[in-house]
Amino acid sequence: MSRFREASEKIVEVLGLEWVPVAGKFSDSAVEGADSSRKLSVCEALDVVRRENVVVNLSKENCTCAGGRHFTGLEFLPQEAVAAVLAGRHKVYESLKVAVASVKKQPRPVKRGRFLVLGPLGKFESDPDLVFLFVNPAQADRFLGLVSFEGAGPFTYYPASNICSTITNTLAKGQPEINFISFFERRERRWSPNELIVALPLKDFEAAVGNILKSGFGTAQSETPK
Repeated sequence: MSRFREASEKIVEVLGLEWVPVAGKFSDSAVEGADSSRKLSVCEALDVVRRENVVVNLSKENCTCAGGRHFTGLEFLPQEAVAAVLAGRHKVYESLKVAVASVKKQPRPVKRGRFLVLGPLGKFESDPDLVFLFVNPAQADRFLGLVSFEGAGPFTYYPASNICSTITNTLAKGQPEINFISFFERRERRWSPNELIVALPLKDFEAAVGNILKSGFGTAQSETPK
């Protein structure tokens, strides 16, 4: 059994997760045997991976969402174009000027490879760049508690974020991020109302799994006050 499969099964068991962790890895070549033909947005691909237990190669050719191609670094958009979608189509901000100013405060995506490979963590043989957990608030609290066992710091949160932007944010910050799954993505009805996404670098995921036996957020017994 690969270390990723074992770690995946352990965190699912301890937290009682409905879905296995999904991993993402940037590559200049497609993974052989993975699905490269289906045309999907990033959020659709994550849902397909967790429901169908498959590996998907996303590229600028088969990623259907311009925002997703931008935030994954597969194909960049000018910041003004991203802001125009937020202010114009989705009415997230009151004006284009406000949208541009807000977008400029967020991390900018960088080119990391021609493909973003998404699949169940347990199927990865080499180290992924980041891991996604689909959790409810109670599970998010426990998991981030496990991550923080050896020290905690504040998180930066970007309001009005979509799922694909959390990829940019997580890799730019090098620390976990909570994504609330935007109102616009929830309208597709593939996400339950109490569901969140925690995205994080592999090192933090492995630290969380390694802390299960030691942390009160895991299986260590808390001391009862006398």
